[in-house]
Amino acid sequence: MTAPRGGRWSLPVKVTLLAALVQLAVGLAIAALTGVGDDGRVVAALAAILAVPVAVVYAITRFLVGRLTAPVIAAYQRLAAGDFSAELPSATAGRDFLGLREGFRAMAEALERTLAEVRGADRERRRLFADLAHELATPTTTLMGIAAAVQSGAGDQARLLALLDRECARLERLIGDVRELATLEDPALRLEFEACDVGALVTAAVDGLRVGGPALAAVRVTAPALTAEVDPARVEQIVANLVTNAARHAGGAAVEVAARRDGDHLTLTVDDAGPGVPEDRLAELGRRLLRVERARDRASGGHGLGLSIVRAIVARHGGVISFARSRLGGLGVVVRLPLVAATRGPPPAAPG
Repeated sequence: MTAPRGGRWSLPVKVTLLAALVQLAVGLAIAALTGVGDDGRVVAALAAILAVPVAVVYAITRFLVGRLTAPVIAAYQRLAAGDFSAELPSATAGRDFLGLREGFRAMAEALERTLAEVRGADRERRRLFADLAHELATPTTTLMGIAAAVQSGAGDQARLLALLDRECARLERLIGDVRELATLEDPALRLEFEACDVGALVTAAVDGLRVGGPALAAVRVTAPALTAEVDPARVEQIVANLVTNAARHAGGAAVEVAARRDGDHLTLTVDDAGPGVPEDRLAELGRRLLRVERARDRASGGHGLGLSIVRAIVARHGGVISFARSRLGGLGVVVRLPLVAATRGPPPAAPG
């Protein structure tokens, strides 16, 4: 960073020099008009008289600059130290300094917001690494146990191989979802928007999931023809993640998917009749690696990134996602996307 450079002369000196030049010009003019230029004593007296205003100008300017600069510097130093309540001195309270005071306050508020965002991002980063380490610890410990059992020849080999396959699949899903989430949050990623029938997309996505078992085979879909400008692959990903998540937690209870037009938006809802989510935890849904009921999610193979991926895709479409109590009694998820692509640039900020 380039160091600030000061002028050769201070402001009081510059103002005084300007005043002296003006006084000199006035004195020479008076001497020329009165014809006293040849009388040295008169010239000397005139110079002495004119020197008084110059001295007064210097004293006043130095006083005013001192009254302003020292408190202003102190206010900036307080702001640099993190005191965002710092204000410019009362000497700048006049109308002439209104823009300066407003600019200083706006800068302080912007710095405070930026610092809060940086601190929040740092907390989220540390929490994410801690949660990721926790997620990796369980399959890693299990794999080490399997390796030890295989080496010692203990245990049922078929059961150990099945357990090995399950834990490797869990690691593969976790790594894949972390990579997917990182890709979606990369500002350089561009989605492939195109006008398509979202109703057909939703129906096809659910049909593809029905082969996954009885719980998914019972999913009901209401999705009439509806054209919207979206990334079709990403919309299918939204449907797949939400429906799979609902079926997993519904435990065989009803799951309903619906798509409809709502003004200039497409609304996609996924409702289930499962146990639902406590009201005080709804706002946390979509946070990376969140498990509302950790033991059940681990048993079913979930690791808390599915909803985070959905939230990121929705954000890239310029849409919003919300969670509430379902009309079926479980969890209800509502996704609203613009019918016309709202943005093709960097995504809006998505909560951790």
